[in-house]
Order: sequence, then C-alpha cells, then structure tokens
Amino acid sequence: MTWRVFSAQTAALFLFLFPALAHAQSTFAERVVEHRLSNGLRVLILPRRQSPTCAFYILHRVGGVDEESGRTGVTHMLEHMLFKGTTTIGTRDYEKEKPIWDQIERLHDELEAERNKGDKADKRRIAELKQREQELLQQVSQWLIPQEYDRIFERAGSPGTNAWTSNDVTVYTVSVPANRIELAALMQADQMSHPVWRQFYQERDVVLEERRQSVNDNPDGALWEAFLATAFLVHPYRNPVIGWESDVSRLRTADIDRFFRAYYAPNNTWLAVVGDVEPGQVIALVEKYFGNIPAQPLPEKRISEEPPQRGVRRVVVKMPANPQMLMGFHKPSAPHDDDVVFAVIQGVLTRGRTSRLYRELVERQKIALSVSAYSVPGDRYPNLFVIDAVPRHPHTVQELEQAIWREINRLRTEPVTEAELNRMRRWAEADFIRELRSNEGMATQLLWADAVLGDWRELFRFVERVRKVTAQDVKRVAQKYLKKDNCTIAVLEPAPEASR
Repeated sequence: MTWRVFSAQTAALFLFLFPALAHAQSTFAERVVEHRLSNGLRVLILPRRQSPTCAFYILHRVGGVDEESGRTGVTHMLEHMLFKGTTTIGTRDYEKEKPIWDQIERLHDELEAERNKGDKADKRRIAELKQREQELLQQVSQWLIPQEYDRIFERAGSPGTNAWTSNDVTVYTVSVPANRIELAALMQADQMSHPVWRQFYQERDVVLEERRQSVNDNPDGALWEAFLATAFLVHPYRNPVIGWESDVSRLRTADIDRFFRAYYAPNNTWLAVVGDVEPGQVIALVEKYFGNIPAQPLPEKRISEEPPQRGVRRVVVKMPANPQMLMGFHKPSAPHDDDVVFAVIQGVLTRGRTSRLYRELVERQKIALSVSAYSVPGDRYPNLFVIDAVPRHPHTVQELEQAIWREINRLRTEPVTEAELNRMRRWAEADFIRELRSNEGMATQLLWADAVLGDWRELFRFVERVRKVTAQDVKRVAQKYLKKDNCTIAVLEPAPEASR
C-alpha cells in the first residue's frame, strides 16, 4: 500500500491520526461505544458516516483449539450448519419436516453401528439403509427452502453473508444497508437461538470433500498439516481446523448440538456494529433480539501446555508438486512484548523488495522464487514464527535453509539498522490505516482485539509499541527464539504421481 493508492478519505484519516497516535486512540475511545447485556454478550459500536451501510459481525470465542480429541472439525462443521436455517427460516413447515429428520437420525444410528463392524459389516444392509435415507431426503425436500437465509439478506440489499472458523474464534458476518439493521439483529439472533441441523450428513460429506481438495490432494495443505502436527506435540494447535478425516467422518448431530450449546452462549459472544448507525438504536435492537438468550456456564477447559522444544524437528511430505520449505520457531503470541518485536523481524526479513531475505535469496543469489514470514496458527496461546520459502529450479530447499540460517545469524549477532527500523514503523502505520478503511475491516479488528487480546484498544497501542522496538530488542529476541533447538522444518519433496 502506498500513498498513491490511498483514497482521499484514507489520506485525510491518516493526516488526522498521525503522528499523534495517542490522540488517535483517545478519539476512537470517545467514538467506540461499549455495552454489555445482562446475559454477558459484549457489544462494540463504532458510528461511521462514510456510506449508508453497516457491518454486523458476531464472534464466538471458540475455535479448533477448544475441540475434544476424536471430535476435531466440529467447530468448522457447526459453522456450515448454522446457514441451514432455523425453525422459521429455510422451512415451509418445521413441524412436518422434524419427524423426518428424526427418522434419518435413527437410521444413521443403525448405519454407523453396521459400519463400525469393519470387515464383518453387512454391505447389503448398509446399501439398504443408504437407499432408505435417500427416500427420506426426497420426502423431506418438499418442506425445505434452500438458502433462504442468504436470499433474505440479498433481497434486503446485502451483498451476502459469510463466516470463518479459525483455531481461536468463529465469526459470522453480514453487511446491510443502514436502514436494515433491525433485520440483521433479528436474523442473527434467530440463528443463535433456534438453529436446525437439517441435512447434516449431506453437509458432512461436503466438508469431507472440502478436506480432500484442500489437504489430501493439495500439496500446500498437506505440508501445512504435517508441519503443525510436528511443531506441536501436545497443544491442540497441532490439529487442523477442518478436522482429521477420521474424526469428521464420525461426527453426529449430537456432537454439533452439544458443542453449540456449550460455546455459543451470549457470555462467550462479541458483537461489533460499524457504520452509519446510532448507538442508542443499536443497543435497543440488540437488547430486544439477543437479551432473552440465556447465559450459561462455559465448559472448564484445560489446554495441554506445549513443552519446551529440545532439538530441531523435521518432517518430509512427498507429493507430485514443486518443492517448498517451512521453518517454524515457537514464540509468545500477542500482546506479549516479544510478539511485537517479531512483527519487526518479519518486516526486516521478508517485507518488500528491500527486505533481507528477498534481496538476498530472490534477487542476489536467485535461489528462491518467493520467501515470506508470518505468525501462526493463533493468538490465544503461544504460536509460531514461520518462514515460508520456495526454491528456484535447480536450487534446493537445503540451499535455501543454509541461506536463511545465515540471515538469522546476522539478526542474532549484528544490530539491525535504524533505517530498517524506521521502515518497519512506517509499514505498521500503513497497515493500521488499511485496517480502518472499511466497516468490515474495522469490525473484524475490534472483535479480534477485544475477544482474543482482551481489549479493543490494543489495536491502537500496537503501532506505538512497534515504534519503541530497538535494535537491541531485535537482537535479544532473535537470540532467544531463532535457534535450531527451537526450530521445526517441513519440506515438500517432489514425488511422481505413481508413488503416492
């Protein structure tokens, strides 16, 4: 992002906010309205008059990290199911469709029991049960209104709904014209209060196919999955958000329902409304539609703490694809002070054409096609600083690894320059401005900072904290974390199709 592509509005915002970051923080503190319902639901409202629209975003503080062993993927599956409608949305007559779903559920009890017999399973019985399921699905279809949830919003002038699941949180999003905010409140509250798990087993097959395409048959996905499972020995960050295939294939509606009732409580939920709105009106609507949803005790969660790493770990994934390498180092997550230093290290190593690894590996030595760095897979618990590199043929990942270690050793032994630090400070400011450009971006950032970091104001403190990072901080953090005994290396090694 450069000044040339900033809109006039963004440029004006930049001039307004910087360099007095403290003033920016106090200004937003005055504009962001905070409200908590008696049931615990936390609401953040930011009035913005740029356009007659608003973003209505809901975050539940639950992700892959909260799943039980043997039921991975349940969070992602639940996200899919909540778009299937409610007792009043997606149906012509819920009382008539419900008994049919109950029959399908009992049928799957029999089907799962037969499949669990393994080699002794009666294949003819399985075929009969599947045929009966198809007959019931045909019967229930007369009562269904497919995709009605999205169509209602589209008829109201919304560009559509979306959602995503991460290791840390699940977020449901919709943007609507400002005069349709009551519709957003009504619909989202109904989704949270009266979901129906219709077409569960068909959707489970959809998720399994999604997994096959994104992991089983995708070299990047397979490498990523093996990398995390090697870097984390006990912490649930090792599990894929989409779930392990064997776990997903055994999920039942009871698993979804139990997980929903445990974690989709208002006292585990955040709502951000950003746009052309009046805070008082928003609070009244939220109280009206969400206020009667009862709070509930959240599950006691004991997350296994990842033990210190005591030596380099390596894993090789062989697939018919171009080679690639991931190098990961355990580190603290935000808002830890050392995490801020890693934001600077990331920029010094890989951000822009003047960054050290890009200049050295891509331009000077010409041994890499690309190199990047980032922190993953979440922020609720200590995470990884990852360097991702793709070699340029005929060079190898081994050459890349040696070259990357040389640059890491420079960080550990030589101070970064003041020019590099100043460049990272400017990047941090530009990123901050970019996040403020849209209602959707601002809603996302407010929710993430408040639910994961503990306070939405951390958004505005971050740039100031980056400004305070010194060359000595970079050297200290590099020496502490960027070492071989704390490193996991995953390599994607080309293999012919026949060898898979």
